[in-house]
Amino acid sequence: MSTIWSGKDLNDFGMRLLAELKFDGAERDIDEIEIPGRDGVVVRDNQRFNPVIQNFKFTISLLKGKSNLESQIKEAQSFISGIYSFKDFSWDGEPNYIFKAKVDGKSSTTRDNPWIASVDVPVKLFPMKYLKDTYSNARTLKSGESFQSKGTQVAYPIITLTGTGNVTLTVNGKTFILKNVTGGVVIDCENQVVTDLAKKNSQMDKVYSYPFPALKIGSNTISWDNLAFTGTIIERWCELA
Repeated sequence: MSTIWSGKDLNDFGMRLLAELKFDGAERDIDEIEIPGRDGVVVRDNQRFNPVIQNFKFTISLLKGKSNLESQIKEAQSFISGIYSFKDFSWDGEPNYIFKAKVDGKSSTTRDNPWIASVDVPVKLFPMKYLKDTYSNARTLKSGESFQSKGTQVAYPIITLTGTGNVTLTVNGKTFILKNVTGGVVIDCENQVVTDLAKKNSQMDKVYSYPFPALKIGSNTISWDNLAFTGTIIERWCELA
């Protein structure tokens, strides 16, 4: 079973995710407030979902050309310990989705015999999983275009506008104002950052409004007022993990 995490195929370490892996569902973040003299509790919705706590179980098998398992285990542990922030995670069990996962504590290794070991990795999952076909594929966007949602949750796209000058982007009736753009910008709505086209330099000084755009469930319409600009979009539709 192939597992890709932070751009690395874990098969390179001889690691395989156990087939019986079970994913717990995302839970809404709410507070239950007790008020003296009032029966029950008052529920406060924090308008978000909590990360999903998981434990991933892997086996490590001795690879051809390796003299012992210990070197593979050290390489795997070194790689895993570096995943302390959310990174893309995909596995054969759900081939149409991309998750975001980070290591959430210390991993433990049990050596079953000289050729096989088992590894337990505590993991925290982002509460959304992304549709693979809209996660990284950009498509041309035309001003005034309408399109339908593909996921079950609000999506935060990556919108690229190429051009120079001032431009007001309107997504579902809400405006996002950019001024003094030179060459173009990349608007990452999930991470709430704006960069140049090379994604190397911040262009947040060009932003004159808030919040960042979002795509809703149902019909979406995107337009901009300066037609000297052209656009592309990576929609990034998602569902609950």
